[in-house]
Amino acid sequence: MPVSSTAIPGQRIALLAYGFRPFFLLAALYAPLALVPWVGGLLQQLTLETGMPPLLWHAHEMLFGFVAAALAGFLLTAIPSWAKVAPLTGASLAALVLLWLAGRATMWLAGWFPPALVAAVNLAFPLTLVAWALPALLSPEGRRHLSLGILLMLFAVTQLGFHLAWVGVLPGRFVPLDWLHLAANLLLVMIAVTASRIVRVVAMAAVAASGTPSPVRFTPAREHLAVTALLLFVVADFVARGHPVAGWIALAAAAAQADRLAEWPWGRAMGRLYLLLLTLAYVWLTVGLALVGLAALLNGWPDYAGRHALFLGAIGTAVLAVFCIAGLRHTGRPLELPRPIWAALVCLLAATVLRTGAPLAWPQHYLVLGVLGASLLWLLAYALYALSYARLLCQARPDGLPG
Repeated sequence: MPVSSTAIPGQRIALLAYGFRPFFLLAALYAPLALVPWVGGLLQQLTLETGMPPLLWHAHEMLFGFVAAALAGFLLTAIPSWAKVAPLTGASLAALVLLWLAGRATMWLAGWFPPALVAAVNLAFPLTLVAWALPALLSPEGRRHLSLGILLMLFAVTQLGFHLAWVGVLPGRFVPLDWLHLAANLLLVMIAVTASRIVRVVAMAAVAASGTPSPVRFTPAREHLAVTALLLFVVADFVARGHPVAGWIALAAAAAQADRLAEWPWGRAMGRLYLLLLTLAYVWLTVGLALVGLAALLNGWPDYAGRHALFLGAIGTAVLAVFCIAGLRHTGRPLELPRPIWAALVCLLAATVLRTGAPLAWPQHYLVLGVLGASLLWLLAYALYALSYARLLCQARPDGLPG
């Protein structure tokens, strides 16, 4: 994620100097809040008029609230470097932040507003982001990254599909939960695609810092196979989720991701936290796909165990990794992650193990371990990030460059 060397004149508020600053901080703060109505409802301690079942509300806000903010921060920072376009800053960035906040407010008060209004306000944010990103990615400089623009557009379509299915406008057999699964799966493809770009840079930095003599080499064919297999899983899971054929495709996709992982620099380089974060995210992607595949083939295996490995493990860890790496690189600081991030990673790892393992190994303790325990650890992981990075995100770069 290279940093542009062009200064941004007239920029006064550091928090609005680049897209990653407000959106990374807001996403970290919102990550635990998106759990509240769902966990409160399960524990029979809180009931909110959200206008939809707590599970659907929770999944919507995790995907289109928490992750959408993280994705916006990443793209608003990466695309200007890729496509050589001016970044969104100042008042324009503040307006986009307000659109995201408006979507969150209408979802918390969804029981009080017409569903069409809730949908319109929520869709305004991703559609605005798509309208900004696509022209840049269609330019000659940004065209090689167009796949991310297409995935972003499809991600917005899934949010539209969710709301249309919820109000009963969308014909066909697909229900709101199908669109939420599709949105989460598209995020997995984004992780696989961006790994081709980010891991190369991060792996080389980790190898150099650890003094490992062997060079870092990645085979494009293996990377393409991993992405292609994942795309096949996305289609199969949307069309025939839970079918044995979809299960076999999920297992094949897991094998392709494991094959890709074999080329990553295992050894002393993994002692560098920034590489370890990205690697664990990809390990959880492999494990989650395998569990989803097995659930489709074996009776008694809950499908949601694998889904939790994919969301908390793969997506949650990948988001934390990007937050930490970009938060240092784009604020002009060396790639030395703060020590509390080690604790954040442990909390996130434990949360994923509990959320994934409780339905399989401790079903009788599911509420205590798989829900309450995992939720508290998730809250702590992102609280540690926010405490470690809030000052950096709110202060100008020490070198005076934009970012």
